[in-house]
Amino acid sequence: MDEYGSREIKRSDSTKEENAKKPLVLFGREFSRKQVCAAGAGILCAALLIGGGGYAITHAGWTGKANAPAVPQSKDDEEQDMVLSLEVKADGWDTETSTPVIAHIEDEDGKVDFYTAIAANKQVTVRVGKSGTYTVTFISPVNADGSIYKVSSKKVTAGKADKKTASTGVTFDKVDADKVTKDDLTAIAKDVAEAVKKGDSTLTGDKGAEVVKKFEDNIKKNPNADTDAVEKETEKAQESAKEEKSDAKTPETSDSKKSDSGSSNGSKKDNGNSGSDNKSDSKPSGSNNSSNSGSSSKKDDTPAHQHNWVAQTKTVHHDAQYKTVHHDAVTHQVWHDAVTEEHYICNQCGADITSDPWGHINNSLMNGGNCGSYHSTYVTVKQGYYETVTDKAAYDEQVQVSAAWDETVTTGYKCSSCGATK
Repeated sequence: MDEYGSREIKRSDSTKEENAKKPLVLFGREFSRKQVCAAGAGILCAALLIGGGGYAITHAGWTGKANAPAVPQSKDDEEQDMVLSLEVKADGWDTETSTPVIAHIEDEDGKVDFYTAIAANKQVTVRVGKSGTYTVTFISPVNADGSIYKVSSKKVTAGKADKKTASTGVTFDKVDADKVTKDDLTAIAKDVAEAVKKGDSTLTGDKGAEVVKKFEDNIKKNPNADTDAVEKETEKAQESAKEEKSDAKTPETSDSKKSDSGSSNGSKKDNGNSGSDNKSDSKPSGSNNSSNSGSSSKKDDTPAHQHNWVAQTKTVHHDAQYKTVHHDAVTHQVWHDAVTEEHYICNQCGADITSDPWGHINNSLMNGGNCGSYHSTYVTVKQGYYETVTDKAAYDEQVQVSAAWDETVTTGYKCSSCGATK
């Protein structure tokens, strides 16, 4: 080492700080060290700011091309900490009572393919490893009242995990509970069952079982839900979650490399896709073992859990059943004969002289007439008829069909050891 180099090594910290404040003379002009850094002098910048002026200028050119750093980093390594920054906006979603949003993350070459549970109405990050564009497809969350959302897929470009990246906004349109069909709800249950099969740590084990249970409970609160179909799908999802096995193709990140190489830092980095505070205890792997670098299954010698199903029952009261019976009126027919009267008819002029026959004859003789005799006949003044007489009026009667009774019905089954339901 030359004499200048020896002096540089022996400088005190205070001397280095003084040198860091001095301007640099390059090509006959004075420059501050920050000006040189802003110009992109590469390794030169780091040397100038710590006071190693003479040595740095000797070993780095103005173009910024300097010696390689002591610990080289390849381009592939730089791409290991990429994340997707998302913000799902869902009106009416509640962190306590609603289910999480489930996002399906896929890359273009099929090396990354997994599901993860995230929160709505806040920015979350999902670690995806390498840079590139990813397709994110969503499964609708279900609110406590049985309402859901119209969802879609989104192309999202990964950004650096250690930088503030603008989130990709996705807006869900709410569908009120009374407008949701049973097919919509059954489809969500089926999608959740598929998601658990390729789920990361948010959808496997106890966490996954809790998510599935929340979906089942909220779906069944919708009066349009096909309870049997939903229970069939969620039961399968519960089984998959409890087994803690996953077919997820999770991203290979620099964190997993450190873990595989025996790094002394045993803590996992945040993947930020939790439904509570944008953080999670592990990166998407479908396994609780961080040193397994994406493995998602238990050891083969671990016995599978056997459910002990206990019937869940409730008492249902049935009210007495009645029907209305109509009774017609009871009647009979009465005949009334015709009414007749005797009349007197003049034999000469044919007049009806019933009221005064002899007066008619005398009046005729007095006036030169010839009316002198008459005859009698009977005339009907009212026709005979039938009359309907009511013996008993019509009425309606309430008749009991069946008496009230109580019934014990089975509402489902619950495992006495793990709490799973079906």
